[in-house]
Amino acid sequence: MGTLSVALGLATLLIAFLVIKGFQQDVEKKLTSFQGQLQIFKYSLNQSIEEPPIATAQVQGLLAAFPDYIQDIQAFTHKTVLIQGQETVEGIVLKGVDIQHASSAFNQYMVEGQLLASRQAAYSHEILLSKKAAAKLHVQIGDQLVICFLQEKPRYRKLQVVGLYATHIEAIDAQVALCDIRLLRQLNNWPEDYVGGYDVFLKDHLPLSAIQPIADQLLEWLGYDLDVKSTQQAYPAIFDWLAMMKRDTLIFLCLILLVANSNIICIVLIQMMERTRMIGILKTLGATDSMILRIFLWNNLQLIGRGMLWGNGIGLGVAALQTYGKFLRLDPTYYYTTYVPIAWDLTTMVGLNVLLFILVSFVLLVAVVIIVRVRPIRAMQFR
Repeated sequence: MGTLSVALGLATLLIAFLVIKGFQQDVEKKLTSFQGQLQIFKYSLNQSIEEPPIATAQVQGLLAAFPDYIQDIQAFTHKTVLIQGQETVEGIVLKGVDIQHASSAFNQYMVEGQLLASRQAAYSHEILLSKKAAAKLHVQIGDQLVICFLQEKPRYRKLQVVGLYATHIEAIDAQVALCDIRLLRQLNNWPEDYVGGYDVFLKDHLPLSAIQPIADQLLEWLGYDLDVKSTQQAYPAIFDWLAMMKRDTLIFLCLILLVANSNIICIVLIQMMERTRMIGILKTLGATDSMILRIFLWNNLQLIGRGMLWGNGIGLGVAALQTYGKFLRLDPTYYYTTYVPIAWDLTTMVGLNVLLFILVSFVLLVAVVIIVRVRPIRAMQFR
């Protein structure tokens, strides 16, 4: 019973924490592949999606100033447009990107077609839609779309759909399409050295907790008229959902440890009742409390060891099956992914094993200490 309790408890904890870590990494990766961990834009009290322009000279030297943190920066410009499809008209945010320096990490979310291709013309006449937006507009790869740019005097352009993507994040898929930044720059009548802002892609080894201090350093370096916003600030609802899942998992951890430790206590107390006479005989023969303590402790530690071995086998085995088979599917509308993600985090796996072993061993030690304090006379009289 004790072995089974430890095994199931550890297996459940491993699966739960690896899944939570998987959700966190998967969602963060999707958001940062699309727009980096940080965004630089001109400080403004205007709540419009369209940013006031900033000169590229204002961020010149940023990579050299923070070589340990920043991997790349990419210019962007946002513009609100109306897209006329085959049967409907949809409002969407057009994000202009530098085609030659677009993030290759976004390629993994392509479901059909290709990324925007660089052309020698003034700007590329291509557009990249989400699969969800394409379904609403009833368009497919190769179709021509009429784009209406909402300005004082509306302007129209024809763009060809060359690719469809799907991140399964509603805030992106339902709202954002990609195009050539040169097109939006021309429509805004901006010079070539002006953009709406910059996506900042940080080094992969940096944890989420280190992003805000880096943002503060960037803000101090950039100057008074520029602002820096993290992806966590841009999508607070998503990160609140992840934080809530973490809290639920911690509560689950406490319950699992409580059940496992309760079973260990019950087993040791049953051993005390079954082996009370043996304890009395050993003490009568001259065995010290420390000797008896070592006997019971070693016997029960073997029980815990077998339980943890089975627990690791079950937990990691199920996680491996899910990683390669993806047999547990999810509705991306609610979970931002089509399957249960698994993150193979060594720190999490080792930490859970160490935590469970320490807590269960401590409870076991307390219970065994109670056993060895049995008096020999009472033990010999026990029936």
